Parts: sequence; structure tokens; C-alpha cells
Amino acid sequence: MSELGEVLKKARLEKKMSLEEIQDVTKIRKRYLEALESGDYNVLPGKFYIRAFIKNYAEAVGLDSEEVLKYYHDEVPAVETVVNEPIPARKPKRMRSASSEKFGKIGFTVLMWCFIGLIAFAIWYYFANKEADPVENGNGNGKQITDNSVAPKVTPTPTPVITPTPTPTVGPVSITFVEKNGRDNVFLVSPMKDTYSLKLTASGGASWIEVYEGGKNGTRLHYATMNDGEVLNFDVTKDVYISMRYAGYIEATLDGVVIEDEDIEKARILLKLDTADVEDTTTAE
Repeated sequence: MSELGEVLKKARLEKKMSLEEIQDVTKIRKRYLEALESGDYNVLPGKFYIRAFIKNYAEAVGLDSEEVLKYYHDEVPAVETVVNEPIPARKPKRMRSASSEKFGKIGFTVLMWCFIGLIAFAIWYYFANKEADPVENGNGNGKQITDNSVAPKVTPTPTPVITPTPTPTVGPVSITFVEKNGRDNVFLVSPMKDTYSLKLTASGGASWIEVYEGGKNGTRLHYATMNDGEVLNFDVTKDVYISMRYAGYIEATLDGVVIEDEDIEKARILLKLDTADVEDTTTAE
């Protein structure tokens, strides 16, 4: 048992509280509380949860959480900062697709006019040969055209096959932390797409959830408690604002990519769509 774990356990026993009572107060699972008391931090779901769990445990047993973290900071594992790098080479690909589409339209126009020209030439050739044949009526010097005369054959011109321009594909979503604006954590979502799939999954407990499309003051999509095991799915086309109470019980993903947030007590997340790709592509065209 670690020294920090002994302090927490001693304070709990002095309060005459069981681990089940601490679990009800802090909403932290009992096995995680036992891990804090024994100093076995590998049991916890992630390093960025450890400080929050210790803080909530200390406050539940009447200790000054800041002093506890400050005094025993050597025992608390450091939090690793993970930065999701955006996928490169997205803009040049869109520019090449636009050029291909432009040349495809020009090629289609040229083929269409060539086809019309061939048809006009065939019609002219037919009537020109017909008028050039001599017609004599009974003088014996010319050939009289009978009903058995065969008109010149016109070889049909094959219809040109137009190959459609392939639609440019959009790569996987990248979610990058940008800044902390007040109590809101702002993330940048790229590349730009018509629709994104937002999924919220509750596991281990209940949490109050608010979801708005179009930013913090946008259209409300959800405003209720999510129970353990419940799953919510939304198709969004604009910026998304998510507010979660007891966020440690919620896993939030956008197009399958997990949205990481260090605040497990109450998370406020703003997902801003990266419109730079669209603006740069429009300028290039």
C-alpha cells in the first residue's frame, strides 16, 4: 500500500465510511477506489483519470484535495499529452480532382461536336453522290435508274463512351485540441465533410448529457440523462457542442474517432469543423 493510499484509507475509516458509501458519493467504481488505497494505478482506465479520482476521493473524506495532490505529487503518475495530428496532403488532392472534372467536361464537349460533324458529313455525302448519277430517258446513251438501284450505304458512327469523373474520396476524421475557451475545450475537426456521425455510449453509470448542433447556442439535439448501457447516435453537419456531467462514464466518438477530454467530472466540448479546406479549394478553382 502506498503512503497516499494509507492517508486516504485512514481518513475514510475516521469518517466511518465504507467503500460503497464513497462510491455513491464520488460515482467512482469500488475497484478503482480499492486501487487508489493500494497504490495500484495500473487498474485505473487511464493516467489522466488518476488525479481526478484522488481529488474526488479526498474531498469525500474531508481532506483538502489540492494539498493532498501537492504533498504526494511524486506518487501520482504524470499525465501524457496526446496530440492528434491532422492528416496531410488533403488540399492538393481536391485541387487535382477539380482539374480532372474540368478537363472531363471539355473532352465531352469535343466528342459531342465531333459526333455531330460526322453525322452531317454522312448526310452530305449521301445526297452529293445521289445527284451526281446521270439519268437518261430512252436515248440509249445513259443508264436509266431502275427500282433495283442501290443507294450508297452510310456507315453508322459509334456513339462515344463517356467515362464519368470519379468522385474524390474523403480521408478519415482527425480531431485536434486547439484551446481552452473559458470552461470549454475547443477541438478542430478535419477534413470537411457533408455529414459526420456522432456516437455517445454510457458505461459504468449515469450521466447528464446536452448536445447542440451549430455551436453552444445552436439546435438542441439531446437534453436528458443517459443511463448505463445507453447509446445515442446523431448525424451532424455543423459545429457540435457537448456538455457531460460525470463524463468518465461516457465515451464520445466522431466517425469512430474517440474524443479525448481530461475532465471526467464535467466536460464541455466544442467540435469546430475545419472550413479551411473548402475555402482554399474554392479559391483555387
